[in-house]
Amino acid sequence: MRGSQEPRIRIEPRRVSSDGEDAAFLMSEYGNSLDEWQQLIVDCWLGKDESGKYNITSAGLSVPRQNGKNVCLEAREFYGLVVNGEKILHTAHQVRTSKKSFRRLAAMFTDKKHPEVTDIVKTIRYTNGEECIELDNGGVIEFSARSRQAARGFDGISLVVFDEAQELDDNAQASFIPAISASLNPQVIYVGTPPDPNATGTVFRGIRDKAIAGETKTTAWF
Repeated sequence: MRGSQEPRIRIEPRRVSSDGEDAAFLMSEYGNSLDEWQQLIVDCWLGKDESGKYNITSAGLSVPRQNGKNVCLEAREFYGLVVNGEKILHTAHQVRTSKKSFRRLAAMFTDKKHPEVTDIVKTIRYTNGEECIELDNGGVIEFSARSRQAARGFDGISLVVFDEAQELDDNAQASFIPAISASLNPQVIYVGTPPDPNATGTVFRGIRDKAIAGETKTTAWF
């Protein structure tokens, strides 16, 4: 069975170009091939304006559990690290979710079938609560569960990923956003499941509402 590949809600700014196809190629070689809908998402996240910078500063993706949203994140993060040498902060509501995302991405950098990737790894830190992948080209991704204390010590970040964004509240968001304040081309990605009535997060709903209302020209929502 093949489900619909077109998001029910698709809001994205106009772009001049995108590195999405290159990111998809990398994923097909080292991870998972992207479905059509996943390609749409990654094309948007890696879209560029006339100056060559990312044309979105924030993006939201709401997808039910076990439907492949993490593959979109892996494609964005893997490309950002390997090709752009970006500094990335990946946060999740729960420790186990953060660890799972780290292990999946670390597996792509430790696969002995791909020495051209393993050779560019400077270090992979598996220490509990300090998981990190660092490359020779300057690319770094750090993983953290969300808390006020966890946000300290991160600087020079150009991409912040909020996984389990349906549980993200204003205080938690505010503690991490300063990490990208010095970036010349910052981007924040919010990924989560459709919030149920008990979800504590207010940020995810707010981003959706503003995107649908057309209140911002640099936000995408799927």
